[in-house]
Amino acid sequence: MKNLILLSIILLLICGKVYSQNTKGTNGASAITFVPIKGDKKAVAKEIAQFRSKEFIINNVIGSTNGKDIQFETESLASDDSSGLITIAFNSNAVNEKGLLLAFFGPNIDQNGELRDAYGFRYIPLKKAQDLFVRIDEVQDNNKKYMSKQNDVNNVYMEFEDIKFVIYRDSGEQTRVFWNGFQVIWERTAFDRSKRRLDKWFD
Repeated sequence: MKNLILLSIILLLICGKVYSQNTKGTNGASAITFVPIKGDKKAVAKEIAQFRSKEFIINNVIGSTNGKDIQFETESLASDDSSGLITIAFNSNAVNEKGLLLAFFGPNIDQNGELRDAYGFRYIPLKKAQDLFVRIDEVQDNNKKYMSKQNDVNNVYMEFEDIKFVIYRDSGEQTRVFWNGFQVIWERTAFDRSKRRLDKWFD
């Protein structure tokens, strides 16, 4: 029995190394977790938005409780049709932190160089998140004429810290987001809903 327990622990440790890849970004620790998708991707996206996001928050935003009870709130704002980018609002008066959590979900390259489904989180403090929404809108408005000349040919590139954005037109305005090996499309409907609901949630 002891040997079986020891073997189980070893297997769990091995799986943890295979399915999770830790990285360092401008916002401190972040994690990419590789997951085998055997069913509905939207069900997995729901799990990421509702539960895995909270795990990231307590480990990377709140941190140690120092023996205290820490209250915090989260609210899923929006996701696109492919579930590639999920937005989640976060607030904790106890640690004086509030902001936006971007949950990336899609193909990423693992440590063996193989393309596999994965998810990862990027936290942005509230003021910076609101400024980012405004800036993306301004870039789209300022370059609308240029992008409309040739759909999916004329692109506009902008950066926010370690996140890169390519904005273009393809049957409407599209924003492609690059971060930590992920490449996802932030659909206009999901973008507008995220911006509107984030502002409303913190009113």
